[in-house]
Amino acid sequence: MGLLEKAGQIESDKPSVDKQEIVEPETVKEASEPIAQPDLVKKKKEKRSRRKKTRKPREKKVRAPKVLPEDSELASPTQFRIKKYSDFLVSWGWTIPLVGFTAWGNDFQPTIFVLAGMGLIAFNLGFMVYTTGRTTGNWITRTIYVNTKGENPHQSYIFLKGMTFPLVILGIIAILTATATGLAENAGKIQLALGLFFLLPPLLDYLFYRFKSDDLGLWDTLYGGVWLVKTAKAAESKGWLKRLEQLGDYTEAQGWLSDGDKKESSD
Repeated sequence: MGLLEKAGQIESDKPSVDKQEIVEPETVKEASEPIAQPDLVKKKKEKRSRRKKTRKPREKKVRAPKVLPEDSELASPTQFRIKKYSDFLVSWGWTIPLVGFTAWGNDFQPTIFVLAGMGLIAFNLGFMVYTTGRTTGNWITRTIYVNTKGENPHQSYIFLKGMTFPLVILGIIAILTATATGLAENAGKIQLALGLFFLLPPLLDYLFYRFKSDDLGLWDTLYGGVWLVKTAKAAESKGWLKRLEQLGDYTEAQGWLSDGDKKESSD
């Protein structure tokens, strides 16, 4: 019992711990002040007003009339012919002996001949036009192509204009092959379509020259009006270009560069 009494005395000696009263914090009621927000409404209105701005009506571009520049003079009919035949001989003249040699015998190898001919085409319709703005025929006849602004047309114009002969030949060959194959066959139909496709640009070019009042062909019209006009002798020409100019001196001495009645419509 002595131990129990000591244990009771120890418990009685402990200070009594008062129960702490839990004080609930008072909820501070702050006055809800309005938060200053950006004026979204005004911004939206401004955006809408920007969108609703009156668009100015587009002004219709007035197309410049396709007329020859005032300071240009059309080439004579003889100049047209000489230029056409000169360019044909330089670009496509090699095809004539090629056909003859091929018809002569089967042992003829046309590879070198064709490569040389392709080089002549690239020279006359590519290099000459890119560097001088004129073909060999232009240099011989002292002519040049100009548009309504009095400037040289894009070099692709002269290239497309010089492709009339091969397009006609390819079109005829394709149509003849189609008739030989038979139009009932799919191959014959495809060949016929290709033939008509090749012949269409030269045919339209001819019809444009034949029936249009402005005397412009297909490519002349597509490029906004292009004419073959006379040009003066180039004083700065040297080397082989000077030789071409000397051929122009010969044609001028023969009176071939003088004015004619009317240019050929087929050029």
